Amino acid sequence: MKEQHVLVAELVPFLLSRGYGPNERAPSERELAERFQAGRPQIREALSVLEALRLIERRPKSGIYMTPESASIEALRLFAEVGIPLTRDELSQTVEVRRIQELEAIRLACRRHRAENIAALQACLGDWEEAITGEGPVAELDRAFHCGLVKATQNTVLLRLVDIFYLMTARRAEYFFRSPDRRKQSYVQHQQIFEAVLRRDEERAVELLDAHLESANTYWQDLLGS
Repeated sequence: MKEQHVLVAELVPFLLSRGYGPNERAPSERELAERFQAGRPQIREALSVLEALRLIERRPKSGIYMTPESASIEALRLFAEVGIPLTRDELSQTVEVRRIQELEAIRLACRRHRAENIAALQACLGDWEEAITGEGPVAELDRAFHCGLVKATQNTVLLRLVDIFYLMTARRAEYFFRSPDRRKQSYVQHQQIFEAVLRRDEERAVELLDAHLESANTYWQDLLGS
């Protein structure tokens, strides 16, 4: 018997890859049970998870229908965790939403940060400095730093939202930080952002973070020719 999380991770890419339209019926529970060699109760339970995430709709006496356009924010996390790639438009929209959230978050971080937030950010920068010329996990440190800034807002809902967007672009970040020059440049930018937050200088912190996010976005636009 398959674990439920394994079955869900198999179902999602299978259903999405078929490109079912909103009014196009997906395979039945019986067909899915046969394809994934699982019992119908297992399939039914896995589909309940997808329905809770608003990824599918089960219509009585009709069947299963895909509704990815109304999927919840938790569904985006699931997509990231099972490795479903984003389209170019989705990536662009993700970057835009992330930027809106983080620029407001850094204002709140300047006003609300506590000693433990500053200590965590300092530790992250210390690890980053050591990883610049080595094989350290700079992409993970980048996520930790940005999420650390958001954590300093003391708003856990905002932190959960921002973290999802970093999960969605994790592979992009790993590629971006293969370059030692980009590792070093980004470290310097993060250090400057940290110092502005430490001084509670909202306008300078926003200016630096905006420029930092724009530099990364420009790199991808140039690379992809968009």
